[in-house]
Amino acid sequence: MRRKIQVRTISESNDATNVWIQHLVNRIIIEQLNLPNRLQAKLLYETLLKSTRGEKNE
Repeated sequence: MRRKIQVRTISESNDATNVWIQHLVNRIIIEQLNLPNRLQAKLLYETLLKSTRGEKNE
């Protein structure tokens, strides 16, 4: 016997998850540039600040 079911999802906005995913993508990109560790840390810190400021302004 076959049974049909319908699956529905609710879209949800989670700011913390969005910032975390954006930080993860930034980190992957910066690691691919083969920069010194201090410069990588500085870039990650600056992009994190920019992304959190952007979230607060919206």
